[in-house]
Amino acid sequence: MRENQGVTLFTLCTVLAATFAIHVKTPPIIETERKQNATLQCSFETTTTDRNSANIQWKKIRPSQEEVISHYFDALPITTGESYNGRVAFVGNVNANDATITISKLTMEDNGTYQCELTIPMDRKGNTFSNVDLLILVAPSKPECAIVGTAEFGQDIQLTCSSKEGSPVPAYTWETFTPQNQLRQLPPTAVREGGLLTLKNISADTTGFYICTATNKISKDFCNITLTVMPSPFIINNSISVLLQSDFTSQKGGYWI
Repeated sequence: MRENQGVTLFTLCTVLAATFAIHVKTPPIIETERKQNATLQCSFETTTTDRNSANIQWKKIRPSQEEVISHYFDALPITTGESYNGRVAFVGNVNANDATITISKLTMEDNGTYQCELTIPMDRKGNTFSNVDLLILVAPSKPECAIVGTAEFGQDIQLTCSSKEGSPVPAYTWETFTPQNQLRQLPPTAVREGGLLTLKNISADTTGFYICTATNKISKDFCNITLTVMPSPFIINNSISVLLQSDFTSQKGGYWI
């Protein structure tokens, strides 16, 4: 009999513990373009009927500290945080288990992790907070292309391509065209590392157009390079020397042999 009472008491305690337990949920990540508005969704579960006693805080989680940007208390939403002043609005409905906020006019500084935390005096156990990562999306800026090295026969050169902006970080691709504007394969010895293209032992066949495209999930942009590979001065001088020597030895006594 006592054993049954113990089991019943344990079950009752377990049910009560499960009943009075908060569960806060947010999506793991939210992606929004810069200058637009972001909706940070947060929902919760609780059996407490008095939602007016709910205390909701939204925080920006930083490496050194936490910054409270929105505070809902005593049925009144309050915006805090200097960089968020006038840009954060509580748009949730506590009676519907909704603690969602919006952040307007997004900047790159808004990137990061945000935490939705809920406390209710009669319901303090359970999962009282949840984190969401906000990723600000920015299209790649027009990349800048350049040639590093001397475009002469037999040399190794590098073609560089870089966008100053882009979130996520852009991926770079290269393609090349002949002087007659025909698409062709990159040289077999070419090495691609992100926006860096290394061309080895270049020759007249390397001459042509090179296009770099920077791409992320928002958009893409490109830059192009016109590459003209010339003989080195050493080769030109040697050619002239051989030609002059040939002309000289071909004459004898004022007559061509």
